[in-house]
Amino acid sequence: MELDKDHCIKMNDGNKIPALGFGTYSPDEVQKSKCEEATKVAIEVGFRHIDGAFIYGTEEEVGRAIHEKIADRTVKREDIFYTGKVSGFCFNIGIFIVLLPELIILSNL
Repeated sequence: MELDKDHCIKMNDGNKIPALGFGTYSPDEVQKSKCEEATKVAIEVGFRHIDGAFIYGTEEEVGRAIHEKIADRTVKREDIFYTGKVSGFCFNIGIFIVLLPELIILSNL
């Protein structure tokens, strides 16, 4: 099997998610705006799976990049899969339930 950016995995609901995602980690030494620019370029070159994590702290920048690429008609919202990870402290369902709306608000997605 050849793996490329167009290879997808079929989910239980019938949707297909690209197997290869663009990671949005940005170290502290790098301005968060660089993550926003990199995410826009990733979408422009064909990535449709954007992967983040709460600990990265880039939700706002990634959300802005996705919104800009939707606004300029590079992509439709339904074509983008934005996935995220939560750290071990979120194994507590109570913490996760509180955190999830915050992540959605930050990314504005």
